[in-house]
Amino acid sequence: MRLSLIFFAFVGLLGCQSLHVCADVITLYDGTGRPSQQSWLTYFALPLGSATETILGTGVRLETNAETRAGYSNYLPVLPPATPSLKNNSFPTLNRTDGFALQFQVAIDSESHLDNNRAGFSVILLGSDQRGIELGFWTDRIWAQETDFVQSEGVALDTTQLRTYELRVLGEQYDLREDGISRLTGAVRNYSGFGVPYNLSNYLFLGDNTTSAGANARFGAIVLQPNLSSVPEPTSAFLVAVAFGWMARRRPYRVKA
Repeated sequence: MRLSLIFFAFVGLLGCQSLHVCADVITLYDGTGRPSQQSWLTYFALPLGSATETILGTGVRLETNAETRAGYSNYLPVLPPATPSLKNNSFPTLNRTDGFALQFQVAIDSESHLDNNRAGFSVILLGSDQRGIELGFWTDRIWAQETDFVQSEGVALDTTQLRTYELRVLGEQYDLREDGISRLTGAVRNYSGFGVPYNLSNYLFLGDNTTSAGANARFGAIVLQPNLSSVPEPTSAFLVAVAFGWMARRRPYRVKA
């Protein structure tokens, strides 16, 4: 399996026809150490309740209870009324006309919610015009959040297995794929009337964003393709990130203090 992964990663690298094309695929987290120790993502947890971040041999674990919010975003956390800013100013523009995709590995080992319109693990992906989608993950279901923050379309799926997901936004539609299979599709939403963070452009978040639910989630690599018209396909890019993350773990890794 590991040799195959490296082989396909090599093929993916051959698919990069230029340095510019390869630059269009961004490894937000390569699966080693903490995501916030790398260039693109920041970690934030409310001082209320309980949130624990644990480095694993392959990836990281995030555990939260219903009283807190915690997770990973491309924006730096600030206290209102300050305006949030990008952690890395080189973060690309996400244009829905061109399309963009977020690919990530996650397993929801456990999840609990006090409200059927909330989830202990969510993924938010918004374009430059603040339109996109928020998906909630339970251990047996993935569903879309409506603009009035009630549960909308969904699909039954065992999310306790470590799976590779690809969330695409193209035009007026989103498409969630799992191991290359389309699992959930629907119209993009505009949540901006709610305010921060839904009125931010080019915004992404993975974690627990509600004080009505909690989860125990294991993360692997996270990859962004800001333009679906570029090559390689997100799947190839993801294999590159995972394979080279695995090779990095073959060498001693020291976590920064």
